[in-house]
Amino acid sequence: MGIREQLTDPWGFVAGGLSGGLAAAVAAALGPTALAAIPVGLGVAAVVYGVKVGVGALTDRDRSGPATDLPMPARGSPADVWLRRAELAVRTLHEQTESPRDAMTRSQIGDIDDQAAETLGDLRRLASQVASVEAAAVRIDIVRLRAEEQRLAASVREAADPELRAERERAVRSVSEQLEVYGRLLVARDTLVARMQTTAIGLEGLIARLAEVLALAATAGGVDTTAQRIGDLTSDLDGMQAGLRETEALSRKVLAQGGSVTSGS
Repeated sequence: MGIREQLTDPWGFVAGGLSGGLAAAVAAALGPTALAAIPVGLGVAAVVYGVKVGVGALTDRDRSGPATDLPMPARGSPADVWLRRAELAVRTLHEQTESPRDAMTRSQIGDIDDQAAETLGDLRRLASQVASVEAAAVRIDIVRLRAEEQRLAASVREAADPELRAERERAVRSVSEQLEVYGRLLVARDTLVARMQTTAIGLEGLIARLAEVLALAATAGGVDTTAQRIGDLTSDLDGMQAGLRETEALSRKVLAQGGSVTSGS
């Protein structure tokens, strides 16, 4: 929720009104007249409302992660769809970790919330790489290159002079290298999107498993009997993060190779 939503949040008015009313009542009881209590109440209400809006906006900004200028996938693209599903799953996990009334239970599952948020941050970086890969692929005129490769290959066969044939063969290799770059970019994109899909579905699966843990904790009167299940959830999140970072590193390597080939062609 942004600052505009925080300003119109009804709970801000409720909190400010209750606090202001209580302050006015206290002031009326202590002051000589009831009219003197009205400004006090209004002042307290305004302060509480302002604090609520400010804290709410800062909390939402912190949970959504730092603002960056990283490119993001096009709206409606596969990478965008998986990122949005992951974001929804992480929000749901956060709500689940905040739901237990027992403070000990909340503390023991708090790591799941933190790890899920970190996993989402890794996933966003992966989504940014998808956008970068797709932008690089778009700059390669694949239709022209394929037609040019066929034309140059035919010209090589027609060349009788050895030096002319060698020059045309170099041109064919240059075009072929650009086509190979395009192919590597597509492989990198598909690998990144596949990892995003796996992670998003994995996060969605954690929702059901965490719900089961919370149900067991509630019926057992504590989380001692579910400690192993909680450990399994955190281990799965560790695995997701490791997989995301491994895929990210591989993608960077592919992009570096593609950049060097493109610049030299």
